[in-house]
Amino acid sequence: MERKLMIAPSMGCCDLFDMERQVRIIDENSDFLHMDIKDGVYVPSFGIGPEFLEALKDKVKTPMDAHLMIKNPQKYLEVFANAGAAYITPHTDCIEGDAFVTFNKIKSLGCKAGVALNPSVPLTTIEYYLPLLDKVTIMIVDAGISGQKVIEQTFDKIRDLVKIREEKGLNFLIEADGSMNKDVYRPLYEAGADMVVLGPPALWNKADDFEEAWNIMENELKEALE
Repeated sequence: MERKLMIAPSMGCCDLFDMERQVRIIDENSDFLHMDIKDGVYVPSFGIGPEFLEALKDKVKTPMDAHLMIKNPQKYLEVFANAGAAYITPHTDCIEGDAFVTFNKIKSLGCKAGVALNPSVPLTTIEYYLPLLDKVTIMIVDAGISGQKVIEQTFDKIRDLVKIREEKGLNFLIEADGSMNKDVYRPLYEAGADMVVLGPPALWNKADDFEEAWNIMENELKEALE
């Protein structure tokens, strides 16, 4: 069976005036719901908070992934677990001093543990705690800054991570995140990514009507992988 490229739309991009319909379409057709949590400190922008997850947790069936682009994520693990996150994904440079404690805490809360790496962060940073991880998010642009060009060197990073996963006999997911668009679906898939995060360039900007935009995205993804 041919490997699928899973999709995780970034839910903070939903139109507030069309929220219910967009959430329904996404929930019925996606593999993950990506929740960008940004504090304006770790990254120079703001995102959604735990209240957003709380509002959706009893209304969606798709797993929610809390991508914590925040300083001191350790303080908020329980908050996001209680809000309904299935996965909690902090960044490497925010957990340097207590990574093992952080991931064990995430798991003790009944969630799956992820970690996110900015483009300049080497894979050696995570090698000792890889066995604790359920997902690794490879940022293909610098986190939290919109409008960037995809950094193609990150494709090699994904290839290297796939090799490490195979050599160690691990089974974490590999996710690619940042400035996603139709031109990078194929290279990311061939590099070994299991999942891509969809933002405005890949989905919402495709058409004024969200259902039409979704159909365009699906066709572009299908064509890229044929």
